[in-house]
Amino acid sequence: MRRNYSCPHCHGVLNPNVKIILRADHESHRGLMLFSPQPGNYDCIIPDGFKLKKKSMVRFHCPLCGKDLTSRRDRTMAEIHFATGPGHEGIVVFSRVYGQHATYFITDEEVKSYGEHIDEEAVNFWGLGHGDVR
Repeated sequence: MRRNYSCPHCHGVLNPNVKIILRADHESHRGLMLFSPQPGNYDCIIPDGFKLKKKSMVRFHCPLCGKDLTSRRDRTMAEIHFATGPGHEGIVVFSRVYGQHATYFITDEEVKSYGEHIDEEAVNFWGLGHGDVR
């Protein structure tokens, strides 16, 4: 089943065809990047001249409304929405650090993690700080 990805701000479609399109900013570089919609596939098309080194922090924006996609919960991550059909939607949280493969698909029912750099113990999407108990 096809996943549709959208901006959490303007709700515009981010994958009108076979790739997810995001605007990326790093230092003086700005460009559109194309990502695979398949969870765990970290192939990415980066514009020529967009210089990134491992561990570079990239800021992602919606290519339609320009809003920053940085997660409010974890500033090293970005967030977009996804839906696979009526009533089945959630949030995709992914690393902003170049070369760090960590992606989380979050719904009301579950969290699915992808990538060799996931840290299920350290990631907290529900607002609790380390040591908080409810």
